[in-house]
Amino acid sequence: MLMKITNARFIKSISIHDSKIFFEDRKEVVFVGRSNVGKSSIMNALMQKKDLVKTSSKPGKTRTANLFIVNEKYHFTDLPGYGFAKLGQDLREDLDALISWYVEEKRYTIKQVVLLCDAKIGPQQSDIDMYNFITELGLPITVVMSKVDKLGRNDVNKTIAHTKEVFFWSRVMGVSSTKMQGIDELRKMLGETLRG
Repeated sequence: MLMKITNARFIKSISIHDSKIFFEDRKEVVFVGRSNVGKSSIMNALMQKKDLVKTSSKPGKTRTANLFIVNEKYHFTDLPGYGFAKLGQDLREDLDALISWYVEEKRYTIKQVVLLCDAKIGPQQSDIDMYNFITELGLPITVVMSKVDKLGRNDVNKTIAHTKEVFFWSRVMGVSSTKMQGIDELRKMLGETLRG
């Protein structure tokens, strides 16, 4: 059944230096991926809001865990992008630490991790490392290939098949926030996960 999102709003940004983190017993979906993979755009498409989640063409814009409440019931969290070399090693390490800290602290309320990869370039080593980290925590994960509108249908099918192989036959979906391809399928999957 398709998840109907009737309202969504930003709650707060969380940094690793925050002494308080939301420990409310709300089911949560976490979105993670390399810098500039389209996380924010896909979240906006899912929540049917044009600019609720801030987007930027400049990689490395998100530097906190940004928490949203959906239908006054669930948390959707936009984690910082990883793997952007130009941020500098110290900042990259800080963002990686924030991601791992957040996911480990919230692993009991996280019901789904959405790992985004760019369909044009396919999974990178940093994506594989993130996948391994998430699965070692025992969390359910769905790999979403973004920007599939940039590829022809045959290339999309090849990319998805290759990605399934790379990620040990995990669930892989192809989406495009600009063309709204695959958004309903993703919304349906999240609805089923959150109801379970």
